[in-house]
Amino acid sequence: MPMPQQTCLFASPHETHSGLVRTMERLAEDILPAKAASGAYPVRFDHCFKRIAYDVAVGARWDTEVPPPFCENATPAQLRRAIDVLRAMAGNPGRAAEYNRYSLRCRNADA
Repeated sequence: MPMPQQTCLFASPHETHSGLVRTMERLAEDILPAKAASGAYPVRFDHCFKRIAYDVAVGARWDTEVPPPFCENATPAQLRRAIDVLRAMAGNPGRAAEYNRYSLRCRNADA
């Protein structure tokens, strides 16, 4: 299954692991759920935004590629890609819908 095109916004390559995790948590736990309250997003809970970001970041169901928990075991490149996905979703609800469909296909769920 082809991965959706990902906008390259890249988190700083010099960011520390803890800094990357903080950025990802701020986007997934605060910014995106607040934006989703408008109803323009396909999901509204932080764990859903994280699922989408993690799956797109690794190109598969994330827990088949990265042992849980994701934030502890993902590579810096995977964390940066997850941040890019979250930023793309924050800027475009349509992108969020595209990424959600991809994530659900990774999980063999109806999209």
